[in-house]
Amino acid sequence: MARKKRLHAEPIKRILDRKTRVVVGWLYRWNTGAEVPMWKDGKRTDVIYE
Repeated sequence: MARKKRLHAEPIKRILDRKTRVVVGWLYRWNTGAEVPMWKDGKRTDVIYE
């Protein structure tokens, strides 16, 4: 079975800091169906998705 190449993605959710509610990144869905976070200033752990 051939794997699809990641060709394009669209943002589907914002990633917010749990305490401050500041946007720290976005969750993107690729044409392959993969969902990948894109961080503004490095990966965070205490977050919520909106």
